[in-house]
Amino acid sequence: MLIIAEKINATRKSVKRAVEEKDAEFLRQLALTQIEAGADYVDVNVATGGGSENEPVTMAWAVGVIQEAVDKPLVIDSADPATLRAGLEASSGSVAMINSVNGETDRLDAVLGLAGEFGSPVVALAMDDRGIPNEVDVRLEICARIAERAAGMGVPQERLFFDPLVVPVSTDCNQGCVTLDTLRGIKERLPQAKTTVGLSNVSFGLPSRGLVNRTLLVMAIAAGLDSAIVDPTDKELMAAVYAGEAVAGRDEYCMQYIQASRSGMLS
Repeated sequence: MLIIAEKINATRKSVKRAVEEKDAEFLRQLALTQIEAGADYVDVNVATGGGSENEPVTMAWAVGVIQEAVDKPLVIDSADPATLRAGLEASSGSVAMINSVNGETDRLDAVLGLAGEFGSPVVALAMDDRGIPNEVDVRLEICARIAERAAGMGVPQERLFFDPLVVPVSTDCNQGCVTLDTLRGIKERLPQAKTTVGLSNVSFGLPSRGLVNRTLLVMAIAAGLDSAIVDPTDKELMAAVYAGEAVAGRDEYCMQYIQASRSGMLS
């Protein structure tokens, strides 16, 4: 399973400060720490809440800084198409992923156009102008509509990472099942597409949040999860990834699990 490291996000106070102060060493070290913990991609979000006029320049700076420290692909994370473009243009080596598109009509073509132009994989959220639907069937209809539009713009299913969206179970105890059923539906209806999930929202407002996060993660692996946006420095969560993949039959001879154990990643 692909691990997308989530910690370079300017909603975090330490990252916001580093972005505002242009603390390159902080970002380099944070990226490197996440890669050493097992991340396959590094998500980069530099939106500090101070307006988007400087965000493209800041994104290009951050991408350049992070690429000095790691050779893994990045995920360019922004609600602003101009910032996405700046990050994609600054990326070198491996093709960067886009985070994200959804079914909102005024955003769909702009972001898919960038994905087609740069050959980028793209995270696609199961929501549209109506917000996040409660019903599984509506979320699946949105995913199918995004996939159809993407194909028309030169972005094949194989480059789409559909996120069923996680709503806190503290607000609606059925939402874990909605996430899992949407994952299964995506794999059935769009079999060439990939899936991902932003995990930690499931536990918002609950005690022992890590336990809830790990539980959803393992259940999602069984439902067909291909990647997750998580904190790879959480050793208990990463251990659950290796164990879940092994039990789900996605780790031949359990070699990744065994190697993780030998490397001290399960303790």
